[in-house]
Amino acid sequence: MAPFPIENRAALSEALFAPLAAIVGTHTSMKHAFDWLLGMTPQIVPADAVAQDEYSHDFLFPYPAGCWLVYDCT
Repeated sequence: MAPFPIENRAALSEALFAPLAAIVGTHTSMKHAFDWLLGMTPQIVPADAVAQDEYSHDFLFPYPAGCWLVYDCT
């Protein structure tokens, strides 16, 4: 399976973005994302879930170094 597209909207350097994109790109479900983020020390928990419509939601996670990970789910 091809990795999911990941956008670098924070303009991180390639050295910071590439390893993160390699991990996040393997998340084929929100379960994978939650397992990875909640398994970190300290845990990264969602700050918010925003309903876009009845089928789509964005999950916002604060990430170290002042960045945010946003998962758009349908």
